[in-house]
Amino acid sequence: HFHWTDVGQIIAVAFAVNLWMTPFDYLGGYRLPRKFNKSSESFTRWVSKYIAAVIGQSVLFVAFAVAILAAGRSLGVLGGLLAICGGVLVCLLLRNQLMRFRQLDSESSAKKIVDALELVQSWAVSVPKTMVVKHRDVGFTGGIIGLGNKARIVVPEAWLDLMSNQQLATAIARRAVAVNSGSYTRGLVLAFLWNVIGFVLCCSLPAAGLTSVAALVTTFCWFTLWSFVGLLILPTVSRNASLHIDQILIQQGTPTDLIFETAYSQDKMQDDEPDRSKLIEAIFHPVPSVSSRNQNSARTTVGAWNVART
Repeated sequence: HFHWTDVGQIIAVAFAVNLWMTPFDYLGGYRLPRKFNKSSESFTRWVSKYIAAVIGQSVLFVAFAVAILAAGRSLGVLGGLLAICGGVLVCLLLRNQLMRFRQLDSESSAKKIVDALELVQSWAVSVPKTMVVKHRDVGFTGGIIGLGNKARIVVPEAWLDLMSNQQLATAIARRAVAVNSGSYTRGLVLAFLWNVIGFVLCCSLPAAGLTSVAALVTTFCWFTLWSFVGLLILPTVSRNASLHIDQILIQQGTPTDLIFETAYSQDKMQDDEPDRSKLIEAIFHPVPSVSSRNQNSARTTVGAWNVART
């Protein structure tokens, strides 16, 4: 049976989590980007958008927790898994709609994309449908959305201004190869299996379960530790995928120097860390540094694209 007191307890947990995360969100979302000139957004604007984001995230958190708890009480771990799968599907649909809402259709952006795609095609790379989206964060990298024939490459508007035509073509080609080679699909499947196995395992650990709010929160805490284990293991799989995609592009005619030049350009817009220690990279970074790409340019290990971030 489900009681409204359960909803109140879940809301209290969501409030406590957001309260705990607020200082870290401030540092990572506003203070540090301003300090290193990655954002010029005013504090008032950041706060208004942050509050809206927290409310939206909290609504999803509470809704999914309620669904998992209700399903878990009725069908056990299987019910919880079904609720999670439903929640993931809802998030994917919302994400895809958001990208379409932010899509740009200006003539200037269309011309730059067409010019870049012509260069990609000269490298014999088949490119899925590509869309340009607007985003206030210069560190936003876009990505790939959809599955199979519905896969779409998402390119941030900032890349059209900050990258040369050749660099833009290389970035698009890398994502096209991720789709065509199956690396993108492998990343999704492996991430899904990692999370499912972790959820089932965590449900069976001490004090965990799906029959009460306390047990559910304990399950989430165990799952946080499981996610940390993934942070130690999965980045290596993601980096291998990046290096393998580089090799495929080189074999198909993309200039090696251009691949490294593009990686450097992207790094400048994000971490601005072209070189890092092997230990730090092995544990925390799913994307190889520019120096790692140079040192491992002959590596051909097959990986799973972005599995550590999915």
